[in-house]
Amino acid sequence: MNDDEKQLDLTGWVSIDNRSGKTYKDAKLKVVAGDIHRIRPEPRLRTYADEAMVMAPAKAGVGFEEKPFFEYHLYTLPRPATLADNEIKQLSMFEPATAAVEKELRYDANPGNKDVNVFIKMRNAEEVGLGMPLPAGRVRIFKADTDESLILLGEDGIKHTPRNEEIKLTIGKAFDVVGETTEIERRRISDRVHEVDFSIEVRNQKDEAVKIVVSKGLGGFWEILNSSVDYVKKSASEVEWTLDIPAEGKAVIDLTVRFTRQ
Repeated sequence: MNDDEKQLDLTGWVSIDNRSGKTYKDAKLKVVAGDIHRIRPEPRLRTYADEAMVMAPAKAGVGFEEKPFFEYHLYTLPRPATLADNEIKQLSMFEPATAAVEKELRYDANPGNKDVNVFIKMRNAEEVGLGMPLPAGRVRIFKADTDESLILLGEDGIKHTPRNEEIKLTIGKAFDVVGETTEIERRRISDRVHEVDFSIEVRNQKDEAVKIVVSKGLGGFWEILNSSVDYVKKSASEVEWTLDIPAEGKAVIDLTVRFTRQ
């Protein structure tokens, strides 16, 4: 990620793990990305205690050439590669790309939960710098410190992601932003109806303002009677608020929900 955390440079690698018992010299490599259905054989016990696994150094250069293939995507290495037995070789998958990203802080407003999760979102579209079919795998996010050393911010896995779809990565939990949800009062209106008053507070201990998405799940048949902050109904069981909280400040949502039992 860059300094203002609005862009990242994306590189991709394919790891080829050769445990076949044979070395392949100047092999042609094709990698299929997709969920291919296969019949699983009976599991066999195998030990690697006597094997000497070698990690080959990552090789830079031209990446794999991608094309659609049946209902999958096929990546072909345009140059031969030698795969030694018991070697894991890393090969560049595509040329580095620069993509626009958005950082999202999100708090799930449940009593007992104080964690504010951090996500990175980007659209796999050409207009933001991507627009290539991305195979499933592990994604690690780094940011350079002032001395240019790279610091790991977090890692997550992605599924096979076609063009123009959104990618959302779970990075970690915010250190200086804390949420707190309290059930203030519960009232019985009738045998089938009860009301609950909630207080949702988010505290920002950073020396800069932050934007936070607060979400709350509501089960059964419900109706919001009062909310001190405007909300958006995301689904039949979830509502969201977007809060702009100043530096060393806080925001409070007072909420009254009526639940009806059918």
